[in-house]
Amino acid sequence: MSDRYPRGHDRPVPAEPSSPGDDDALTVESPAVIELGIAPPDGGAPRTAATEIVGFGVDDDLPDDADDVPTGVAAPVPSPRVDDDEIVLVDAALAEEPRLVIERYAQAPTPVVNRVGRASRVFRLWFAVTASVVSVAVGARLAYLGLSIRQVVLATVLGIGLSLIPLGLGTLAGRRNGQSMVMLSRATFGVIGNLVPTAFALLVRMAWGALLLAILGRAVTAATGPATRISGEVRDGSVPLAALAVLIVATVVALFGYALIRSVQAVLAVAGAALVIAVMVLSAGLVDIGAALSVPDGSGFMVLGGVTLVFAYLGLAWASSGADLARYQGRSGSGSAAVLWLFAGLGVPALVLAAWGALLVSSQSQRGADLAVDPVGTLAALLPAGLEWPLLLLGTVTVLSALILTLYSGGLAAAALSSGVPRAAGVAVTAIGAALLLLPFGGLGVRAAFLTVPLTLAIPVAAWSGLFSAETFVRANRYDTRSLLKRGGAYADVRWVNLAAFVVFSAIGWGLLVPGDGWSAWQGYLFAPLGIDPRGEFAATNPGILIAFALGLATPLLAGIPAIRRQESLRSPASAQ
Repeated sequence: MSDRYPRGHDRPVPAEPSSPGDDDALTVESPAVIELGIAPPDGGAPRTAATEIVGFGVDDDLPDDADDVPTGVAAPVPSPRVDDDEIVLVDAALAEEPRLVIERYAQAPTPVVNRVGRASRVFRLWFAVTASVVSVAVGARLAYLGLSIRQVVLATVLGIGLSLIPLGLGTLAGRRNGQSMVMLSRATFGVIGNLVPTAFALLVRMAWGALLLAILGRAVTAATGPATRISGEVRDGSVPLAALAVLIVATVVALFGYALIRSVQAVLAVAGAALVIAVMVLSAGLVDIGAALSVPDGSGFMVLGGVTLVFAYLGLAWASSGADLARYQGRSGSGSAAVLWLFAGLGVPALVLAAWGALLVSSQSQRGADLAVDPVGTLAALLPAGLEWPLLLLGTVTVLSALILTLYSGGLAAAALSSGVPRAAGVAVTAIGAALLLLPFGGLGVRAAFLTVPLTLAIPVAAWSGLFSAETFVRANRYDTRSLLKRGGAYADVRWVNLAAFVVFSAIGWGLLVPGDGWSAWQGYLFAPLGIDPRGEFAATNPGILIAFALGLATPLLAGIPAIRRQESLRSPASAQ
């Protein structure tokens, strides 16, 4: 038996029993020391290291010591559990999702092994969306309101910065948890209570889809022939045909999901940038720099109204999509880098195109009003014959890009309403809803469709975004995935304070929105009780949007921190890692 022990070391011998009948009480007179042969990684001669084993008792009843039992060793400590979406093997393979396989993940988080996107990918995704004729319309509207060129630039920069609050925090939350915005907001409103804002989010996606199709239809009408105007409404047989074609393409891409979207958006971003440059070059003759720079500054209320408009069209229009585009981002990179790329992708095209739209309005004083409500159609009429086709292509590319994201986020919202609705089916539902809403949108007229509708939709999104953004900022840890997926976890069924705040703040916001004509005449009902002229400068800033957002931000900061800390204390052990 001695050959089983290192040379120079004796086999440990058990001491005599401490008392009669206590044969099993074994002790060791001295610690055993064993030399361990360690083979170096370079293949050289093994090195030895002495290891002292303390507290082992060995008996001699079996020649192979099969029943030797260590004593005095602490009981095994269970290792902490990890989330199902965590990588626990260092050599786990990271791989992109296949492009032509329908994405399966809607409520559940995306697998960590598929989160391989770099932070720079956020730039391409958002650039393709905001390099749009919508940004031209925003800049044209700002100039028409009476802002100078430098004030347009200032209002656009401030509006973009304000948009980074919901979009940036949403991007960080989606990057950390791999889930959509409407799923993450279950922690804010409750697993059941979240159905109310999620239903609004789905309706907003449908409405924006219809609005984008209406914009494209107007571009086709302007490029293919003279339009018949009836009270600002454009009727032409090419509108439904163009809308149908683009809607089908966008629906197919959104059905497959993120993997195909990231590839298509990369192509559309390049095409959109090229077309923007082409259209700006072709329309350079319409710009009078001297006339544009001679426009005097407007009032401070006008600048505030410009900031609100940019925030509504950029930040709030896409607030529910922030986490949706970050679900496949790798967590190994820097969160600040993702936000910076978001700022570049969102801000650069929006700022350039808004400034260009403002230059056109300031240079074409006689057509400024038309450019402010219908920039695509008016610009097509101003361009020489044959040169309107790049404008049509630009409108098609940018609307297609924005419509793809709209349908994708709508599909996630529909799936969040019920676990029985697959994401692909939700995309189809959103597409059908957009097509149905296109019919009444066509009867609203250009001004109502392009101005009144987006501002009306922005109100509930502002309240929702404020509540969600503040809670995301306060949270110290990731969301508890298991509690987001089913009831009975860390998150309550209904968080009544936040849900009531969402309803009340939306009502306040609509009450402080400039009333429109016809269907929107009911808005602005709080101006008169508060002694505010509904046609005055302050009312023209549409203060309800910023007020709803500010109230949403303040509520969790003032009254929600204890509830958030209770949620985090109830997190499952697996989600605490």
